[in-house]
This record gives sequence, C-alpha cells and structure tokens, in this order.
Amino acid sequence: MAVVASPAYLRRFSAPQHPDELAHHNCLRFRFSGTGAIYKWEFEVDGRPVEYEVQGSLTISDTLFSLDAALEGVGLAYTFEQLAEPHVRARRLKRVLTEFSPTFPGFYLYYPSRHDQPSKLKALIEYVDRTQV
Repeated sequence: MAVVASPAYLRRFSAPQHPDELAHHNCLRFRFSGTGAIYKWEFEVDGRPVEYEVQGSLTISDTLFSLDAALEGVGLAYTFEQLAEPHVRARRLKRVLTEFSPTFPGFYLYYPSRHDQPSKLKALIEYVDRTQV
C-alpha cells in the first residue's frame, strides 16, 4: 500500500512524518459502495497494525479517481502501490509514510470445488494464473 500526494500539495502542506499527523491533512477517503462504510487507512506502527479514521473534503468509491484527485493536488491518497508507481516514477506523485506502509498480501479467490466449474469461472482462474506478477 502507498500514501501519495502531488508535489504541489506537499509544497502547501509539509509531508506527514507519522500517521498521527494525518489529522492535519486532507485525506482522500474511500467509501465501500456495498456497505457505505468509510475505509480506515492501515499502517504498521511499532510493529503492530493500526487503523486510522482519516478526514478529508472528498470521499470517493473509485480507487482510480483518488489517484486523479491526488494528481490534481487535492490531498493524500491511500492506494495500491502498483497503481501509484507509474506516477511516482514520473514524479507526478510522491510517496509519504513509506516506513509505516504495510505490505498487502494480495487477493484470494475462493470457490467451492474444482469439479463442475462453470466455464466463466474456469476462464477467470486461468486468466488470473497467467497474469500474476
């Protein structure tokens, strides 16, 4: 996971050095469309997982839109490292709080059995197997 902001945002507001400092920043919040719950940002502080209920002027339900908003200098975005990486390499975004950012183990696919799999499920499993990084 990665917390990113545009260079313009970081010129206006100093980069947070600890997740506790997020209270002084405009954080781009994520709302789960199914439940309406706001995602709590997850960090590792002193070797243990800690969740932060962040505040911000923009709440979205689309991860890519949070990157767009961060690129426009709206605030800090909490996103998957792989999504942010091209923008970080191009210096359109900067990472902050890297020492507190947890590693995301990835997604899992659970399904009932290998017997009598619907063809669409079988195609999805084969696709995911081929595209793993």
